[in-house]
Amino acid sequence: MESRRDGIIAELKTNEEEIITLFKDLDSEQLGIIIYPEDPGWTVQQVMAHFITIERSMQWLFKDILAGGPGSPEGFDFERFNRTQPRKLDGLSLDELFENFRSVRQDTIALVVGMEDTDLDREGRHAFHGHGKLERFIVWAYEHARLHLDDIRQMLNLSN
Repeated sequence: MESRRDGIIAELKTNEEEIITLFKDLDSEQLGIIIYPEDPGWTVQQVMAHFITIERSMQWLFKDILAGGPGSPEGFDFERFNRTQPRKLDGLSLDELFENFRSVRQDTIALVVGMEDTDLDREGRHAFHGHGKLERFIVWAYEHARLHLDDIRQMLNLSN
């Protein structure tokens, strides 16, 4: 029987390839389309930067909860984080974003590989989800990305 941890690792790997495949198939015009016009006003390419910055921050969260910490600090402003962090990667090419994303995702996978299934039941606070189990927060890494991929596909009239 597959462990919960193994299932999460498989999903993280599948999602990594799903993201890279979708973005590789886009041309520069598509990458420059504004997918979210509200603040922060991200282009399709900036969504890739968002994947990198948010997953890096989630790794901090995972490590904190694994070490017995509370997780996300009370009052952490994830909306401010999302407005400011992805723009820091605006100067990177798509290939550089791919390289960064692959590195960040591999670090996430390595964290999960180092866990036991019982670690997934540790509890803490997530800035968006509130109090919950570590498993939920890790699963959110790929669920969150899939929501954005669905938005991109819909905006660009791409099939799934």
